[in-house]
Amino acid sequence: MKEKIVVLEQAHDLFTQYGCKRVSMDDVANSLGISKKSIYVHFKNKSELVEQSVAYLLERTRSEMSSFFHTSEEPKDPFNRIVQIYRVGLKELRNLSPTFLFGLKKYYPEAYKLFENFRREVVWEYVYTLLKKAKEDQLIREGINLKLMCELFLLRIDEVILPHGEFFENYTTEELLDHLIIVPLQGIRK
Repeated sequence: MKEKIVVLEQAHDLFTQYGCKRVSMDDVANSLGISKKSIYVHFKNKSELVEQSVAYLLERTRSEMSSFFHTSEEPKDPFNRIVQIYRVGLKELRNLSPTFLFGLKKYYPEAYKLFENFRREVVWEYVYTLLKKAKEDQLIREGINLKLMCELFLLRIDEVILPHGEFFENYTTEELLDHLIIVPLQGIRK
């Protein structure tokens, strides 16, 4: 099992750096100093390796994000918890090349579907739930449509910044977090 995790992590690193299409099973094996046969013990083909490496990345990210969602510790403020969730997300997005997501979408639609479902899960199960809590606690201005905010704004953030890799080259994660998340959240706050 440990060898499988090592392969998943290495494949993930190579896929996110160079794109799924460009990285072969030989590349993964060579980078680990193992034979391709060793990889095929755990994965029947490259598609399965891509899908499981994406699932592994998303599960790791989900675990880190959910710690802010389910916490009983500080920050209790739902807005701060949303910021922490997006901080984790932006940190992970920074490590993805636009080539990686383009390759997933074009060549590995099942793996891309995992990514899309994860994005929706973050917005609807974590962020929307925290915004509803903030509204119940009367922390959000009257007349704010939380569903619309999530659909138009929060769900689309990675679509805005990922195709343009220069965002991550020109701005820090904190600058992006401030302008994409914190400022809009302050706009709906009472």
